[in-house]
Amino acid sequence: MEFYRWRAANCQQALGKGGATSSVYDDLAVSQHKQGDHRAAIATMMEKEKLFPGLYETYSNLGTFYIYTGEPDEAVKWIDKALAINPDAHFGREKYQRWLVLWSQEPRPVKTEEAVLPDDGHDRHNKPTGFARFLKEQLNSDTKHWGEPERAAALKGILGMMRFADFDNPLLQEALGDVLLSGDWETNSMTNAAFAYRIATSKAGRAEEKQRLFSKFTTATGVLGEKWNPKKVGLEVTSLLEKGKTLSESVRRDEIQWAKTRKDLSAEFIRKYFPKESGL
Repeated sequence: MEFYRWRAANCQQALGKGGATSSVYDDLAVSQHKQGDHRAAIATMMEKEKLFPGLYETYSNLGTFYIYTGEPDEAVKWIDKALAINPDAHFGREKYQRWLVLWSQEPRPVKTEEAVLPDDGHDRHNKPTGFARFLKEQLNSDTKHWGEPERAAALKGILGMMRFADFDNPLLQEALGDVLLSGDWETNSMTNAAFAYRIATSKAGRAEEKQRLFSKFTTATGVLGEKWNPKKVGLEVTSLLEKGKTLSESVRRDEIQWAKTRKDLSAEFIRKYFPKESGL
């Protein structure tokens, strides 16, 4: 969070001096978004649109921000404008974000077919469920094919959204679980799907959502055997999330110190955590 406060302050300073590039508006809007002020982020993009009209980044960012304000129709409108300019930007992530918004509007009954595995327990490529089922319908309305190329592309799109949004967002974690579940068990996708469903369950807000997601979680763990029973998966996920929190707090302390000494937080982060990329 300190990084985004620092970057927002730098962007505001640059805008105050006049003559800022369009990317400064993008950096400011994303920083506002990351700090939870999605309306301010939208306002920044609208101001940018007046000065630099018709840019892909503007429309893509607006699509994301409107998701967080709970306005899916607005989100899809702006995502469509972005796709019209560059349908393959962000490694094709944009179209998956659009499909995620549309899928999120579908009914979510507590007991659904999404938690049911195919009868033979293995041929899930032909019977994807949940978000994978939705993607199959969108990607190949004629052939109805769903295989490893489609699954790999979907995983890349979902992981891209996690990287630039919130990795523990329950909707993203559920979508990740559904796509992992549609793959080959020999690639260990079932275990990872169970992990994703467990995180989604822990992050869901409403009781009925927790119940629905927990049903998907127990279904996924039910075929893993004693090695990965629901209790053990839950403990492992909790442990991994705690490790993530510890690392995040370490980065936060570094960012506070770097900001106090007026250092470039981006450069210092790369220098410490990704030294190979910094050239050291």
